[in-house]
Amino acid sequence: MNHARIAEQALRYRNGMVSDSFNAGRFDPAEMAHIAVECGSPVVDTALREIGTAWRRASLPLDALTEPWSGTEVDEMFRTNAALLDSIDNIIRAVHREQFSRPRRRTISRSRAVGF
Repeated sequence: MNHARIAEQALRYRNGMVSDSFNAGRFDPAEMAHIAVECGSPVVDTALREIGTAWRRASLPLDALTEPWSGTEVDEMFRTNAALLDSIDNIIRAVHREQFSRPRRRTISRSRAVGF
């Protein structure tokens, strides 16, 4: 299974629950999923494992994990297990931490820096 594609579908599903017309175009689930998997956070691994386990327990087809999530079975799985929504939110938090913990680039290059 491709973890980035599973994370992307999870993020798309969660965004569909909370998005509005203002932020819908500003959210890139594919990029966020790539960052989530790339950061190597155990929180992301745990979240993906919890989602996969719930998916199997709900007897949903495993290949559908990497396709857009829809249908009453998927909605019911999340409605009856709020911890799954928390798992997706944990992925979002991990991405947020990763994005803002990266070293910031210098705004002035060393060749242009003025010494005092």
